[in-house]
Amino acid sequence: MKSTKNIWLAIFLFLGFNLNAQPKDSLDVAKATQKFVKAFNEFDWETFRGCFANDATIFFPGEFGERKTGRNEIEKSWKEIFPEFVDKTKHFDLNLIPENMIIQVYERSAVVTFQMGSGDKHLSRRTLVFVKENKMWKIVHLHASNFSRD
Repeated sequence: MKSTKNIWLAIFLFLGFNLNAQPKDSLDVAKATQKFVKAFNEFDWETFRGCFANDATIFFPGEFGERKTGRNEIEKSWKEIFPEFVDKTKHFDLNLIPENMIIQVYERSAVVTFQMGSGDKHLSRRTLVFVKENKMWKIVHLHASNFSRD
């Protein structure tokens, strides 16, 4: 009987610690997403590139659609698509505003989905997959797709 009580106590303590960690991790993932979007909007290259894990993968939308793998491929692609990261004299107001964001946290990984645009004619959809590396949330996969009603 005493061992059964100890087992139940251990289960409740374990669940309590996991449930308490979940909201903090969700907030940390939200902050990591906000950091990524802000750096992107401001073309802050060092902060932006620091959001990604070294072994990240990306599916860009449109004509850049093939998968990019690893830091070198990814960084080369970002600089080709957005020269504003390299040349600050080029000015482009990106103004990404994520809408309908959903954050799902699973122990040391998280999935963030959001969309941009009204959805009337065009909708941009984004999925970010994060992993926790050395107490920091890093993007290991970004999937970008666009939807057009035309």
